[in-house]
Amino acid sequence: MSSYPPEVPPPPDRAPASRPGIVTAAGVLLIVGGALGILFGLVVVFAATRGPVVVLGLLLLGANLLQLYAGFQVLALREVGRQIGLVLAIISGVLALLSLGRARGGLLNILIDSPASRLRVAMFRA
Repeated sequence: MSSYPPEVPPPPDRAPASRPGIVTAAGVLLIVGGALGILFGLVVVFAATRGPVVVLGLLLLGANLLQLYAGFQVLALREVGRQIGLVLAIISGVLALLSLGRARGGLLNILIDSPASRLRVAMFRA
């Protein structure tokens, strides 16, 4: 019998599944935004009476399903979710800028969407 204690591995610095809070916030924002957008897209599709409006509703559904997928991928710490989230934030920003002079809520859209977009971009630094 040996008088030496059994070897114990050193404790890890960080739990392997932990993620920064900003990444969690970005993932939750993507999921909530995607879920609400899917509901809006379904309302547009089922309430539409003309062909172009149905197509617009289907495009909304597709984009928001992609946003929902990106949110779950961000929470799983997968790179593809971060990339999709960033691309969607850029597209959203460009569309908001284009709607400034045309739509009523263009400036309000930018004010609401800007903090969420900054949060998505900030998660790349984390």
